Amino acid sequence: MPIDVQMTELDVYGPDLVWFAPGRAKSVPELAGQIPDLVAEVRSPSTWRYDVGRKRSVYETGGVPELWLVDTKAEAVLVYRRSAPGVGRFDVALELTDTLNSPLLPGFSLDVKELFRLAL
Repeated sequence: MPIDVQMTELDVYGPDLVWFAPGRAKSVPELAGQIPDLVAEVRSPSTWRYDVGRKRSVYETGGVPELWLVDTKAEAVLVYRRSAPGVGRFDVALELTDTLNSPLLPGFSLDVKELFRLAL
C-alpha cells in the first residue's frame, strides 16, 4: 500500500519503499507524519535527476537515517546513510553493485546483480 511521506510543509513524497523500525507504530495510520528509518526510490527516467538532487537533500535534512536510490540504468544502488544516530547529514555514501546490506537491518543481505537480473 502506498504511503505518503511528508518531509516538509511543501514536500510530500511517495517512495517506492519505506521501512520503519519495529515498535515505531502498530498500524499504517499511526505512521502518518513520521519520518521512515529507511527510504528507497527506484530510478524513473522522468524523475531520476530530481531523486538524486532535491529529493535526496530533503530526505537528508528531514532526518531520514538511510536512503537507497536504485539506479536501474547503472545496475547499482546508491546508499546514503548516517554513520551514527544524531549525525546531522548523510556522511556515508556508497555505490553498491555486489551486495546491499544495512546496519539498520541486521542479517539482511541482497545480491544487487540478482536484483537486476530478476527485474529484467
